Amino acid sequence: MRMRRLAILTSSIVSMLFLVSFGASTAGARGKAPVKCPPGRSHLVAADAQAQVFVAPKTPRLPEYPGFFGCVYGRGKSYLLGIPLEGGSPTGSGGSAMFTLGGPVVAFEESVSTNLEPESRYENEIVVRNLRNGRYLHRLPTGTPMTPPKNGDVGVGPATDIVVKSDGAVAWIVDVGKGGVSRAPAVYEVHAVDRTGSRVLASGPEIGPSSLALAGSTLYWTQGGKPMSAVLS
Repeated sequence: MRMRRLAILTSSIVSMLFLVSFGASTAGARGKAPVKCPPGRSHLVAADAQAQVFVAPKTPRLPEYPGFFGCVYGRGKSYLLGIPLEGGSPTGSGGSAMFTLGGPVVAFEESVSTNLEPESRYENEIVVRNLRNGRYLHRLPTGTPMTPPKNGDVGVGPATDIVVKSDGAVAWIVDVGKGGVSRAPAVYEVHAVDRTGSRVLASGPEIGPSSLALAGSTLYWTQGGKPMSAVLS
């Protein structure tokens, strides 16, 4: 009788453990957020806990090119952000690069170069979009030249690093003067755009071109090997 009670008790404990384990696994499956949103074949470019950017083989409007798309998990809709940088054309090149996410907000650089006579033209812009609705939050030149460009250039050179917050505040480092064909010694600028406006936070050849980091609302970079910081509000 004693052995029979022990067997019944052991069987009950095993059954309870099974039910608890099964309940936990099914609850986890029900509560699990979708981890993918790219359709079909694609290549992941950037991702965080809320959104991702990926490359799909073809774009609807430019079927001969692959395209960058961005989406928020669970939304069921992706937004075309641009195409990969294309070069080698005698008339110019262009595309999008340097994608970074701050929650559902994506920031990246858009660049275009035109090699048409009598003058070449260069455009370097920072683009910020909300992937929940596709809305553009910012489209900004990478900097403002000291003198107005005669050929309609936009920006002062290509970005080397970008960070963005979930409210759309954005900061970047730009390689000043590299928008053209000249290869002058690199001089970098740290730019920020937030609720307080647009400003240049630092300038000089000793800025680490890929040193931007964001912790909450504090922006960090290095200059002359030393850490620097500012508030990105």
